[in-house]
Amino acid sequence: MKNIFKSFNSLSDQVRYAILGGVVFLIIAVDVFFLVLPQISGIDGVNDQIKKMSGDTQQVLTDRQRTNQLKKNLLDQNVQLGSLSRKVRPIQEVPAILSAISGIANEYGVKIDQLVPEKNLQETLMTTAEGKYYALPIVIKARCGYHMFGRFLSKLENQDMYFIMKDFIIQNDAQEPNTRLFSLTIKIILVDRAWVLAKNL
Repeated sequence: MKNIFKSFNSLSDQVRYAILGGVVFLIIAVDVFFLVLPQISGIDGVNDQIKKMSGDTQQVLTDRQRTNQLKKNLLDQNVQLGSLSRKVRPIQEVPAILSAISGIANEYGVKIDQLVPEKNLQETLMTTAEGKYYALPIVIKARCGYHMFGRFLSKLENQDMYFIMKDFIIQNDAQEPNTRLFSLTIKIILVDRAWVLAKNL
C-alpha cells in the first residue's frame, strides 16, 4: 500500500485529480447500479400494482352499478309479468268473459248484434309448466256512436283480460246517420291449467 501511495503522490496534481474523479464516478456508478436501479424497479412495480388495483376498483364499481341496474330491470320485468299473468284468464272463464264484454257494452250504450267465440279457430300458443296457452278469437259486431265505442274499448282494455284486436271495420248505418256499424275480432289469451294437472295424474 505504501508503494501505491508513494506512486500516487509522485503523480502530478492533474493526474491525481483525474484518478480521484474516476474513483468517485465509479463509486457513484456502483451505487446507482446496485442501490438506485433496484429501488426504481421496485417503485415502477408498485406503480404498476397501484394502476392495476385502481383499474380493478373502477371495474368493481362499474359492475356493482350494472348489477343494481340489472336487479331493478329484473324487478320491473317481474312486476310487468305479474300484471300480464293476472290478465291471462283460465279457459274455463270464457262464459264470464263474454258476460263482462256484454255488460261493458250495456254500460256505454253499445248495442251488441253479435258476440261469438270462434272455438274452431282457437290457436295453441305454447305449453309451459304452468299450463297450456291459447288465443281464442271472439267476433264482435256492434252499433253505436264513435264516442260510445271508444269508451267501450277503453274500459275493455282495463279489464283483467289480455287480448289482441284485429279485423277492425267501421261502416255507416244507412238507417241511422249518427250510428256506426263496428265489426272487429279480439283474440283473448287464455290458459288451461287443468291440462297440466290432468297430465301429471
